[in-house]
Amino acid sequence: MSREVLEIVERMDKKELKTQLALQCAPLLTGIKPSNLLTVTFGNAARGRAEAVEELFRDTDITVHTLCRTKHRAIFLLFRETELLAYLNEEEVKGAMRLFGYQTLRLIDIFEKLCARYQKYMKDRTSFPHELGLLLGYPAEDVLGFIQNEGRNYLYSGYWKVYGDVKAAKTTFHRYSEARENVIRLVSSGMEITELLLYGRLLQTA
Repeated sequence: MSREVLEIVERMDKKELKTQLALQCAPLLTGIKPSNLLTVTFGNAARGRAEAVEELFRDTDITVHTLCRTKHRAIFLLFRETELLAYLNEEEVKGAMRLFGYQTLRLIDIFEKLCARYQKYMKDRTSFPHELGLLLGYPAEDVLGFIQNEGRNYLYSGYWKVYGDVKAAKTTFHRYSEARENVIRLVSSGMEITELLLYGRLLQTA
């Protein structure tokens, strides 16, 4: 992150939902990634923020699914259904999902199993559901490579650990970082998330 953007972030209210969305979900908001995780913590000034997330995206093309919710925080998977399903239906990704025990790619079935596994992981910190990487749009070869190498021997590390195409990953990481900086600038200047979603679509068609 550039020094200019770091200084902007320092001035932003970290408790604001749109600040957290800018920091955590910029690639999704700008349309270059099918999904992102969003973690919302709760405090005296943050009660009801989980409901605010669902309300914010209610009339948009972004779907909000709760992966896990505790007394102190909620973890959401935010995604565009068409783009996510298109990715999951790629042959390599589909094959990897089968290895994880998913015989159908109906999202309702996937989320039922994923949420159970993720909540178990959050409770006992074992058996992380690595299929979540696929649902976040990571390359199948990198997700499987991470498991096979137990997180070691990677060729490059950025938004995830790379075991396959380093050049393509670096290009993707650069796009994600660029999106994050752009979204931070826009949100800090007063742009609302709903306006940002339109801006993101315009960027993709420009």
